[in-house]
Amino acid sequence: MSSVRSRHSTKYGVASMSRILCIGGSIANLIAAHHLSSENEVTIIDVHAEIGMPCSHPGFVLELDSLNPYMTEEQMKFLNPHSNEPGFGLRSEWLTKLLALNVAEQGVNMHTRTRITSIEMKDNVYSVSFQGAGPNSKSILIFDKIIDGSTHVPPAPGGLKHTFEEALDLPSPDFGVRTEWFGGTTLTTDCTDIPEASWRFDRTGGLSEVWMEGNPSWTPQHGWIEQILSPLSFNASQRTIDAQITEGKRLFEVVT
Repeated sequence: MSSVRSRHSTKYGVASMSRILCIGGSIANLIAAHHLSSENEVTIIDVHAEIGMPCSHPGFVLELDSLNPYMTEEQMKFLNPHSNEPGFGLRSEWLTKLLALNVAEQGVNMHTRTRITSIEMKDNVYSVSFQGAGPNSKSILIFDKIIDGSTHVPPAPGGLKHTFEEALDLPSPDFGVRTEWFGGTTLTTDCTDIPEASWRFDRTGGLSEVWMEGNPSWTPQHGWIEQILSPLSFNASQRTIDAQITEGKRLFEVVT
């Protein structure tokens, strides 16, 4: 998808927009893209066929109002957040999909099923080589700035991943020290004897998410409905959707 945008004014006159790449369709990158897209040409590249799938982040938000700038009233009703004490539980993959839909409607270019094969910097611009779905989808795109959120989305099927030099030192989401966590969705009625160290919150439809650091030490009576493994922050407050929004805003500030 491409869009035609007008130039924006600065205190010194008229300046052309920056071309900004966000690698990975994480919540933080989508929030950054939302803010960047009003005055820049923004592109998101993701290795998955669909942004938001598979799920990789707990669907827990402390301040529900923090979603209002990014969701319509109808979309908030669709998310159907379930009140916990504290915070709210919702399906994070649905939130991610809606964020992706909204930034695409704002003109953000979306390239899914696309793998970056190299990034070279010359004369203060980045040449990004990529390979996408289809036989004739190898090409190069030019960007002025890049946000690297590639490690904040789940691994792609077949081990597909981006390849570029870490020495580029690109700005990326920062949630402190992260460790591997197991996350599972199960019936709320099964969550009567979960381990004390686990993190559980409820969603609508009689379902709950249960997260445990490392290997799961507990199995619900009726089994797991969904299971995922994901690196999450050691800091509990940094495992929330609120933290993703805050980090997206920070990345916006970093590159502008």
